[in-house]
Amino acid sequence: MATTAQPLTPPAVPTRVRPAAVPRARTRLSHSLAVGGLAAAIKLATALPFLTHYGWDRDELYFLQASRHLGLGYVDFPMITALIGHLVIGVAGPSLVALRLTGVVATMLAAVLVGLCARELDGGLRAQGLAALVYVLTPYGLAGGTIFHPTMFDLLVWIAFAYVALRILRRPEPRLWPLLGVIGAVGLETKGTVAALMLAGAAALLVLGPRGTLRTRGPWLASGIALLGLAPYLAWEAAHGWPTLTFLPSQDAATAASTPRPTYVFQQLAFVGPAMVLIAVGVRELWRDPRVRALAVLAPLASLLFFVEQGRAYYSLPAIALPLAAGAVAAERWWSARRRDGRSRRRAVMAGALVASQLAAIALAAPLVWPVLPTATMVRLGYWQTGWFKDELGWPELAAQTARAWRAIPAGQRAGTALLARNYGEAGALDLYGPALGLPQALSGHLSFQYWHPRRMPQRRVLAVGYDTATLRGLCRSQWVVARINNPWGIANQEQGQTIAVCTLRAPLGVLWASRIATDRL
Repeated sequence: MATTAQPLTPPAVPTRVRPAAVPRARTRLSHSLAVGGLAAAIKLATALPFLTHYGWDRDELYFLQASRHLGLGYVDFPMITALIGHLVIGVAGPSLVALRLTGVVATMLAAVLVGLCARELDGGLRAQGLAALVYVLTPYGLAGGTIFHPTMFDLLVWIAFAYVALRILRRPEPRLWPLLGVIGAVGLETKGTVAALMLAGAAALLVLGPRGTLRTRGPWLASGIALLGLAPYLAWEAAHGWPTLTFLPSQDAATAASTPRPTYVFQQLAFVGPAMVLIAVGVRELWRDPRVRALAVLAPLASLLFFVEQGRAYYSLPAIALPLAAGAVAAERWWSARRRDGRSRRRAVMAGALVASQLAAIALAAPLVWPVLPTATMVRLGYWQTGWFKDELGWPELAAQTARAWRAIPAGQRAGTALLARNYGEAGALDLYGPALGLPQALSGHLSFQYWHPRRMPQRRVLAVGYDTATLRGLCRSQWVVARINNPWGIANQEQGQTIAVCTLRAPLGVLWASRIATDRL
């Protein structure tokens, strides 16, 4: 029987198939928390020795008084910061250490979350530790907790938002959408800048996906919860005539004047230092994963939004946490690969150069944001001119000068005289230090201070603190300049050289209050 010849086929040539990446098993949560806790402990150790180095900041004096006048909102910030302050004062009194510790704790928790972001991206303990440690050792991380301020709680909200969004999109865990909404609500009640992160995230999901995400109910439920959380602040605004709408343009103008766009870029680089290399690598790594591509653009988009809007350079910096974590995971893989192929010397040189440059950045930039220098040295080197430390000097001396001026008023006339401060820093300082010096309650029409006054204000005479002579001419029928404010360091802050004057008003204080004294402008 004939057989049919089979066609000859060439032997199969083996092809090199790149194996699919196998997700790395996540480290135990307890181990990850321990690594993040170590970075948090380093943050605490760097903060504790310097918590009260220069003294109360102008804004802290304001937030202290807001904490004593708890409400659903304030002219220039929502209620969360005042609520935290109120709780602290209830336990520890008006303690600068206790108030600033709340910001330190927020930064410590943020460091732990940065490490957990690296864990979610399949990073090992080394990647998690690197991400958390680099975060707390940037100039931006070192500045955390140096002032009691909404910014300190805002950064924790941003990083918590990014962490939960990462889990929603990458695992995926759609059940966490309501939690993301709660975080958004807390953020909107802390500082309005978190809206930039939320808008950037919504735009990125719309353009980059994952596809179909916005057709599910999760994002809309989260948005509804966030907006519902804003309701108390909106109710307060409506009840007070929407003062924030007047405040914001004045704040934007002041910010644009102090932070022109080249300064914005320079400050962002200075706040982060060479760690920007890890962040850039992390953005690329996130972009390569279609599941979280939308999260890759959060940091660049947020930075761009505030660049265009001319906001503060640090407003968008909490968004670096996620790409920093991704960059640390990439660095861990690179380190392991170099160990396997034997190029350890090159690896060590590159890593050492990055560490050395980061330490140099800390040495150069940290004294601007971290009160490590003695006051005299800080003043002599001029750091007060570019940092915010000029607003921490001179408050006890201002109160002492005001007390001397108060005693210069004849005793029989003091009962009919009010103490009037032009801005919230002066009013806050006088309320903090004044009672021990025999001063009455300080009144001010500046921002939310305009609401904290007695029901009746019949006084025709005030001791005016911080007003310029031109303004006094408009308020006073006659005036007597008792002293000029002078801080012991002679630095040119807002108060230096302003007057302390006895003023006989053109009308009772209560009559002039709304039209001539109260203001929603910065």
